[in-house]
Formats: sequence, C-alpha cells, structure tokens
Amino acid sequence: MKTKKIEKYKKNGYIPNKVIDTEPSEIVEKFLDVTEIENEKVHSLVRIDINVIEYPLFTKNPRRKKNQIIRYFFNRDKEAYIQVNPTSGDCIPGEFEERVFIALLKIMRDKRYHDAFYTTTTEILLNMGVPVTSYKSFYTKVNIALQRLSQTSYTFKNSLYSNKLKGIIDDKINTNIMNIRTISLRQASNSELEYFDDKRVREIIKISISSHFYDNIIRKGYLVYDSQLLLSMNSPITRALYMIINKMRFNKFTLKVLALSLIKKIPLSDDSKAIGRSIKSLEKSCLELKKMDLIGDYKKIIQGKLINTEFEFYFEERHNSIKQNYFYDDKNHFDNLMITHTDESYAMDSTPIKIQEKQINIDLSHNNPTQEMIDEILEILPPRAKELKTMGRTIKDAIRTYGNDYVKSVAQYIKKQKIGNIRSYFIQALQNGWANEYILEMKNKKIHKKSKKMEKLKPKKEEKKLEYALFLTMNEEKRKEIEKQAYKDYIEKCGMEGKAQKIAFNAAKENIISEYIKNIENIQKNNTENENNIYIRKKYENISLFQMELLDLLENIDEKNQEKILKIINVAKYFEAIIENLEIKIIYKENEESIIEIKKN
Repeated sequence: MKTKKIEKYKKNGYIPNKVIDTEPSEIVEKFLDVTEIENEKVHSLVRIDINVIEYPLFTKNPRRKKNQIIRYFFNRDKEAYIQVNPTSGDCIPGEFEERVFIALLKIMRDKRYHDAFYTTTTEILLNMGVPVTSYKSFYTKVNIALQRLSQTSYTFKNSLYSNKLKGIIDDKINTNIMNIRTISLRQASNSELEYFDDKRVREIIKISISSHFYDNIIRKGYLVYDSQLLLSMNSPITRALYMIINKMRFNKFTLKVLALSLIKKIPLSDDSKAIGRSIKSLEKSCLELKKMDLIGDYKKIIQGKLINTEFEFYFEERHNSIKQNYFYDDKNHFDNLMITHTDESYAMDSTPIKIQEKQINIDLSHNNPTQEMIDEILEILPPRAKELKTMGRTIKDAIRTYGNDYVKSVAQYIKKQKIGNIRSYFIQALQNGWANEYILEMKNKKIHKKSKKMEKLKPKKEEKKLEYALFLTMNEEKRKEIEKQAYKDYIEKCGMEGKAQKIAFNAAKENIISEYIKNIENIQKNNTENENNIYIRKKYENISLFQMELLDLLENIDEKNQEKILKIINVAKYFEAIIENLEIKIIYKENEESIIEIKKN
C-alpha cells in the first residue's frame, strides 16, 4: 500500500497535512431536507463523540485513492497524530460515510443507546433523508459505506480523548468506529427472528459501536447536535465547521481562530499552493452558516501572509439558548431511559457517573416481548385497540425498544386520555415522552406509601436511642459515610431516586440511619476478613451522649448492664472506647461469649 508522505513546510515552520481536498464533496443524488420526513417534529438530537468533532475521521476529499493511508500530525515533533488506515483495495471514509454515521447515531438514540443494536438499510436511508423513490439506487452505496466504516482502522497516538480517563490517552490506540454483522433469515437466532416478521425484510444489520466512542457518548465526552440540521447541510465543510466552532466557543459570544487551525481540523488542504482556495472554502461555509442563522456574523481578518489569516465569529443569546436546550432535551431523554426501566432490586449510586454505569447495565437490557406481554397491554389500552390489525406488532416493537414496564405505564396513561387514533397517539407518546410526568407521579405515590410503611416500622425507643447515639459519637467523616450508605440503602428499597425521595429521607433520617446501623453487623461479617479479634481504638475530645450513657452504666456493672453494653458494641464491633481514665476493651469471639475488659489507664 502507498503511504501519503508528510513533508514539513520549512519556510513557515509548520507541518501540513497532505490532504488533497479543497472543495465540498459532490453527491449526485439529491437528499431530502430531513425535516420533511415526518409532518410532526420528532426528536432528532444526537450525541457526537468529541473525537469525531475534533479530528478528521471523515475526509472531505472527493478524490480519494484506494490503499492510501493518511496521517495527521498535531505537534511538531510528530509524537501526537492520527493515522487513517483503509482496508486493502478500498479508500478511507468520506462525506457519504459521515452521513451514514450520523443516521446511525440517530437510530442508536431511538434504540435507547444500546452499544449494539439492529437496523435495516431502509431505516438508515429514512434517517439520512433519502427520498423513498431513490432507495433502490442507494442500497448498495449504504452497504459499502457500512463495510468501510467497520473495516477502516484508526491509529491514535497520544491523541484519543477518553472521558473515562478525563483526558487524552497517552498511548497508541488502534480501533475502528464500529463493527457490523449482516444477518439473513436463515442465519438469525431465535431472539432475532422477530425482526423478520415483516416479510419485506430480507436481512438485518447488527451495529456495534466501538467502546472508545461509545464510552464517550454515554458519559460526558460528547456534544449534542440536531441530526436533521447536520444532514440538511449540503457541504461537509459547512457541517464540520459548524461542529468545530460550537465546540471551541463553548458559550462565548465571540470566537477568533486562525484559519489554518480550522483547515487542519476539517481537514482541507494546507499546502502552500492550495491554502488560498481552502480559505475561500471556509468563507463560503461561513456565509452558509450565517444564512442558516447558526452564527450571528463573521469577519475574515487578513494580516500579511495568507497563513496568518484569522476568522472571527459572532454569536447571540439565542444561539446559546438553542445550544443549551439541545443539551437539556437530550439529557432529559437519557434520564427518562433511566427512570422508566429501573430495576428495584438494584441500588442506584449517588455519583452521576456511577449512576449512569450501573443504570445502563440494568435499564438498557434487551427486551424479548412475549404474547402474554402484548395481550396484557392490549387489555390496558382502550377496547378499540384490539380491532387494529397492526397494533400487536406496534406493541411488540415498543416493548423491544422501550421495555415492557414503560410501555405498560404508557398504556395506562393513554387509557385515561380521550383520543381518536390510538396507534398514532401510542407511538407519539412513546417517542416524545408524553407519559413521563404521569409515570413519575405514580411512582412518587408508591414511594410515599413505602415511606409511611417505614415510619410504622420505627425501632423501639431504647434501641433507637442507643443506635443513633452511637452514630453521634463518630467523627464527621465516619458520620458522612454512614449517612451516605444509609441513603443508598434507602434508595435501593424505594427503587428510584428523585427530589421526593431526598425529602422523605431527610424527614425520617434518624429512623433510617438507626435501622441501617441495626443491620451493620451482617455487613461487617461479609466484609471483614478476620472477625475473631477487632481492636480499633477511638479517642474523643469531648464526652458524647453515648459516652455519658456508658459512664452511667459503668457505675454499677452487673449482668444486665453488661448485656446492654455488649448490645451497643455489637452494633459496631469496631468500637473500643477510652473514656477519661477508663479503657474499655471488647474482645469479640465468633460463636463464643464476648468479654468486656475495663482497666484504668
């Protein structure tokens, strides 16, 4: 294979990327404005990995060569770079592959952010905005693009961003963007046969997004864009420029950037002979963005040589509002995936990143619809739903995408509404989350009932006093840890976490913590390697409530008081007290009678 040589442009002291592209890619077939795909507005926001925005993973060169490897350098000593390696006999991904990739991100969102999901060529074309009359001419092209996306490998040297590691991976990483598997009816497993219920489907495509990109998409290594808007841009340069400057500016109203920096990121040709044409291409895209009202205005600043040209972009408050709305709409959609499918047998961690990790494993698990599930939901829906021949299939698809519990809750919501077209309303309620407020209200009612039950299960006065008094003797760090664990345990019992749960916890904090401490002995048994002898000494500057009570007990030690002291200590067996001039040591022995030793210091 031929490797494209990277030559240093000595005169100006920078390293050009040898990319031939100077003009937007031309696609013969006309794309529809994807905003016209449906009459009603649908959610079209997608999460795009930072690496896809920041780096030239898709070339803008319409004249790609087969077997041509391209390497992009990001520093002068060539220690940070990306190398794009096509499969033998093929070329690297370009503008059409980028369109396919954006459509796949939209489909992944619709499939509830599974890292692996099933789709069809027809579904991809629909999300790309290709007119139905042109589907036939595009089938082969899409399949080639999918092969190219899966087979092209990327070598990231000190350049791949990972939100999991909170920065650039200082290593050499080889990865592709995704893996695909095309499955015919004969090859389908039992769980995949349902995708062939529609006799028109000859094959399905299983897409698996590579972990480096998927991890950023489900964490915070992404930016949110409107896929319809991106795909409506005829120029890939305009699309890349829009995504880059939105990332670079964050929420600033002005952004000044060197033209050469934009040329390298897009990428366009930065050869000394072609840089003028590349700057003209940038200016053309700036005009497009202004016409589309995606920037307020721009200014080209020429200072001496072309290589020193700068672009200054101006934004207005509405641009920040749109950007912010994108983020919150997407976040609400993603959070609703968490809420609607939480398994009550799992606890939800208190840190945002851990919540996501744990909930994705639970909430986004694959759903296999059964006839019993479909019949149960048909029974919940208004009677007219049973008369619709396509309703069973619609419910089956909904269960597979949204989960049985959520679909059932949406059906209950629909039952309370006065509607005409049941199937249409059912689909839109699922897609747009119309039932989410109702579902949360129902869940909160259940939680309040659980809270009332917990109130009835208050520990006896004496036990509560001893357990909570023990809690008060602990240092601040230990109290925070106990309270955090008690909260986690409480949320696990509730089955979800929200504002209502936090209020309920704070209202019954003393009882919940007391209840948690009662069970700490079992927790200690599971987590402690050696329980036969526990000697952890704690000193206190001031006499606490617990110490005062213990001092009173020590004035007249008898069997009854000794038993009571043991009960206190066994709640937290690690406790060993030094009170004034008395040292109290508890020797705990498994399956034997514990011993109390009291000595003067």
